[in-house]
Amino acid sequence: MVGGGSDNGVRVQAPVPRLKGRFDPMSDDSHTATYPDLADDTAYEQAIGTLTDLTDALLDDVKALDDEAIDAPSACEGWTRGHVLTHVARNADALGNLIQWAATGVETPMYSSAGVRDADIDAGAGRTASEHESDVESSAERLLAAVAGLPLDRRHATVRGGGGAEMLAHDVLWARIREVAYHHVDLRTSCSFAHLPDWVVARGLDECPTRLADGDAPPFTLVATDSGQELPVGDGGPVVRGLASDLLAWTTGRSDGAELDSDGPLPALPSWG
Repeated sequence: MVGGGSDNGVRVQAPVPRLKGRFDPMSDDSHTATYPDLADDTAYEQAIGTLTDLTDALLDDVKALDDEAIDAPSACEGWTRGHVLTHVARNADALGNLIQWAATGVETPMYSSAGVRDADIDAGAGRTASEHESDVESSAERLLAAVAGLPLDRRHATVRGGGGAEMLAHDVLWARIREVAYHHVDLRTSCSFAHLPDWVVARGLDECPTRLADGDAPPFTLVATDSGQELPVGDGGPVVRGLASDLLAWTTGRSDGAELDSDGPLPALPSWG
């Protein structure tokens, strides 16, 4: 487990108390869910605990998979569970490059190229269950140590993600939380979006309208009945209602939306990619 350390890894002690991810229904904007601002040093340290918990939960499920189960299809089209786990491990290394960039000021891209990234995933997918477990755990430990060790004055350094978009170093932590959480769901084991911390679901859902609109989704409005989020896609339009976790599963292509209510047929969504 990454939270408790290991013989061949780095012990990362998660701070307490952990982020609870609660919402403030009496906030100035009732249509906005609150979640931690990782630019705040205390929130950043606590979110490391969230990442530790999510990684441990992922590893618990990975430990239960045998070689045959690793080769089974995942929720990612064309990928087995082995592809997903290899991607999660290499993503840890790639985000570690961004932490190094932030710490040193020396540009260190996530991947040398998209082709190398894809080749590494294909090459690693067919490994044994024990090899996947070891790779996911050791890579996660390396990244957790790097994230925790990033100096306070470098957490606001600007780096560029895999798509070339600029981001602040503290949001590398969020990028990893999202990666571990979403791809755990993709394994089709014990995890669903309903198992994730409220604030992780809220922040994830807040990101969806821009990505959907950029993918030419038709205009509509997401309304989360539990968190209070009201999120227009494009210019807004017909309302799709449901729990925030169910909306996130649907908008990211991991659910058919059967749990949702809408003013008409559910809009056709672009591929999440």
